[in-house]
Amino acid sequence: MSTIKDVASHAGVSIATVSNYMNHTKPVSKAVSARIKAAIEELQYSQNLTAKNLKSNTYNDIGIILPNFNDPYYVQIFQGIEYAFQNSSYYLNLTFSYDIPEIEQQIVQNMLRKQVCGLILVSCQPNGWKFYYENFNKQNRPIVLIDRLINSLDANFVSFDNRASIREMTQVLLNSDYKKIYLMSGPLRYTSESECVKGFTEAYENANRTPHTDAIIQTDLNKEDAFRKITGLLKKDIPDIVMTTSETIANGVIEGLHILGYSTQNIPVVTLGEEHWNKYTRSFANFSTARPAMKLGAKAANLLVEKLQSPQLQESDQIILNSNGTHDASMILSALKTSPLAQPSVTTVGKKNSIRILMLDTPLVHSFHGLLRNFETQTGIRVDITILQHHRLYDAIVESSLSDKEENRYDVYMYDIPWLGMLANQGILADISSFMHTIDVSKFLPGSLEYFSKFQDKYFGLPFMYAPQILYYRKDLFDNPALRNQFEKQFGSQLRPPVSLREYNAMAEFFTSKTSAIPYGVSIPAAYDECLAPELYMRLRSYGSEIIDSNGNVVFDNPKTLKAYINFMQILRFAKPDYLNANDVSIVDSFLSGETAMLISYPSFLTDINDLRKSSMIGSIGYSHIPGNSPLLGGWSLGVAERSTNKDSAMAFIRWTCNEQMDNYFALLGGQSAITRTYTNDELVKFYPWLPLYRSVYSYTKPMLPPIIRNGQVMSPNAIDAIICKWAYQLINGNAAIEEVIPSTQKELERFMNQ
Repeated sequence: MSTIKDVASHAGVSIATVSNYMNHTKPVSKAVSARIKAAIEELQYSQNLTAKNLKSNTYNDIGIILPNFNDPYYVQIFQGIEYAFQNSSYYLNLTFSYDIPEIEQQIVQNMLRKQVCGLILVSCQPNGWKFYYENFNKQNRPIVLIDRLINSLDANFVSFDNRASIREMTQVLLNSDYKKIYLMSGPLRYTSESECVKGFTEAYENANRTPHTDAIIQTDLNKEDAFRKITGLLKKDIPDIVMTTSETIANGVIEGLHILGYSTQNIPVVTLGEEHWNKYTRSFANFSTARPAMKLGAKAANLLVEKLQSPQLQESDQIILNSNGTHDASMILSALKTSPLAQPSVTTVGKKNSIRILMLDTPLVHSFHGLLRNFETQTGIRVDITILQHHRLYDAIVESSLSDKEENRYDVYMYDIPWLGMLANQGILADISSFMHTIDVSKFLPGSLEYFSKFQDKYFGLPFMYAPQILYYRKDLFDNPALRNQFEKQFGSQLRPPVSLREYNAMAEFFTSKTSAIPYGVSIPAAYDECLAPELYMRLRSYGSEIIDSNGNVVFDNPKTLKAYINFMQILRFAKPDYLNANDVSIVDSFLSGETAMLISYPSFLTDINDLRKSSMIGSIGYSHIPGNSPLLGGWSLGVAERSTNKDSAMAFIRWTCNEQMDNYFALLGGQSAITRTYTNDELVKFYPWLPLYRSVYSYTKPMLPPIIRNGQVMSPNAIDAIICKWAYQLINGNAAIEEVIPSTQKELERFMNQ
């Protein structure tokens, strides 16, 4: 690598002359400048800026923190900043916070270590004034805020008058007799979003009107959450028009409208947007304000430069820019291209074109419910869904199949994997093998139809929800140096995601101790059989125990079962003590609220997808394979009722749920299907980084399937669960010892088999 000494020698001048030329400290003649320039280019010399900065105590790095680069608004803001700094001696360091305060703090800490001389920021920490005051104001290090104020912080601030823009657009819509106007904004803690809400309510006040109930809907400022919110809204109400505070939200809203069969001609979308050079590249929304975002970015950059040049003299400014084209009512109404109050088309169907579906009561099914209009619009088949809790669903399926009243029967059943054999064997599910030529079975996880669909070489359903057991853990605790040292001293092993059930119990004991930073190691769900059984079966499988062998013999009473039960009773000592009232949903709540350090659960119960994503991005929650390497495969399928009089429509519905486009939307809502591409879709994986793990678990996870006895009859999985859990509750409640419980379970299972 060439040095300044090499340049001086090559150009035939002194080192001081080269320094004067490069730093503009003293005049250098044109002839000498030309020789130095030629030498620099020939030797490919570059200055060691770090050494220069340390020596001169001056720094040229500018920090820029934006929420993301997916929103064209932020792309244009950065373009304006970049343009303003062209041909300057400053170096731009662009990073993204994804609106997660912990990430923003980490970024700023890294920038401070790099000695940035100034910062341009769209902050997600409105109450972080003390941190920024100590590290910027107090150090005469300038900061410019864009769009979002930091409360009580004296800093330059630039934004658009979003309040006026939203107010004026709302007034135009109210004057044009739009009534059900919905506003979708970001979190109100951000100035830019709260100002939009103020403008919205002011327009109603000026018109002496009151917004309808729940007219303001908050999103997480990404298209995925906007999609979730609009599909949820359309289950309850049909808006006259939707307003959004960003094009990113508008895109999610429009995607939701289109997939549900609505048009922006029927439900227009208006939004705050950006200035574009060509009207054909504008937003997909009906109307978008033309905010000159590049001008905003350039203004922020110029304010920072002014502050850098005279940090002691420049006062902090708050500059509010106007949008273009917001005030013209005719422009807005013309852009809507629809008459006010145009109603969306509604498909009218008769009784013969309707189907009844019985499904599991889970948040994912409730979310999925919002997508049904897409099916109804495409097919003209109306869907009526009944939702029941897990412990009631099986009996309801059986009762429906036996009913002589048509109004009590269903066309489609959602069934748990272990129920497949029983329901098929008893003639409750229809054989759909003749329909399988219309299904591309290659899109499903390899071999999954054997578990979800197939019984005795016939097909009785298709996969709907894939859910393997996963270990979730508090990564911030596992990575804590003090806790790691403490655990190693106490147990002589590393604090890491547990590999064995013995390690799992040891870590549960460690985190439950009074010296730990969290109340309990784990939560155990044991409120009813459906919760308790997987806890027992996971351990039985890990230790290699069987309940009933392939010949139909009960083999429960064995040393491996004893090990599994001892392990289970040990974990109860270090679990949150509410286990007899805890279910699969409550243990997730305990984990996400910070009461427990580890969680073994099925993905379908982790419904707060945004919170999980944030926690995984900041490193507070990790996910891994479960200890013992024997995860149970949970999953649900959809099958046609044998007594359905509308099997073709029922099958059309099931085929629709397996459509890859619908699967992507289901994944956006937080669902996991058995379709392979869900787990290889780069956009989904970027948003839900745990999907590859869910996919990798599939290679060795298996469901607990009931045995088939000699006469071909399938044993009832619920009956087997009931017997095992009956005696397990005796053990848990202290009414019997392990030495009594295991042989008693064996005997009762034998009696059941003999019957």
